[in-house]
Amino acid sequence: MVVGMMSSAALAVAPIGPPVASLAEGQYAVGAGYAMADLEVELQGAGPTVGRRGWQNAEVNAYYAKLGYGISDTWCAGVTLGMSGIEADADEIPVAGKDFDGDNKFMYGLTTKKTLHDNGTDTKWGAVFQYMRGGSKDTINSTGTAFGNGSVVFTNATVDIDWYMMQLAMGPSIQVNPDICLYGGPFLMFVEADLHANAGFVSVEAEISERFQFGGYIGTMINLGGNAGLNLEFLLSNQSWGAGIGATFPL
Repeated sequence: MVVGMMSSAALAVAPIGPPVASLAEGQYAVGAGYAMADLEVELQGAGPTVGRRGWQNAEVNAYYAKLGYGISDTWCAGVTLGMSGIEADADEIPVAGKDFDGDNKFMYGLTTKKTLHDNGTDTKWGAVFQYMRGGSKDTINSTGTAFGNGSVVFTNATVDIDWYMMQLAMGPSIQVNPDICLYGGPFLMFVEADLHANAGFVSVEAEISERFQFGGYIGTMINLGGNAGLNLEFLLSNQSWGAGIGATFPL
């Protein structure tokens, strides 16, 4: 099956797809999908009014389209374009008493995959690297104190979060039968985000960081006919989990 290049999405824990090249040399593919992640991150203050505290169970949602190209029979690359948003409960975002329900912002990413070994029958081994960037923005009306020591009060605060992610994964892709491919393996991930809060004459910046994380992923690619494929995937690390669904249409 010529499927899998377009299965990765963009968010803080991004679905990876089969970690092997899946397009023939000179072949194009398009795809679309949805992905979400549940994150445990830490806020690190950049100034005296910003405390250091955990930010639990923040949820990232992403909707995306991709274009892939086969550089060779063992190497392919893709471009991601889409929208992403972030949500967090009131007691988990550093603006007192108000939920963060961020609007979707533009996101983009680059993915490259390389087949490292092919047994010529049903199993391939490979590696994938992807870089993703996105964000979210919300206006929070608050009359309470915020950011640590309570010396700042936000009213109609605009909170803007911009994040980027790098991910490296390796593993096998196993063709179970003509219609089903199973894949998975370990991954290394780096996530970092900047938080900007502005309420008129008051402006605060902070960093939201997961730094390096190790995790694992498992997924399946299902043949839809005509080399089109449906991808389902689950990822897990010590601080995050994510899931995604996507469709691929080789040209």
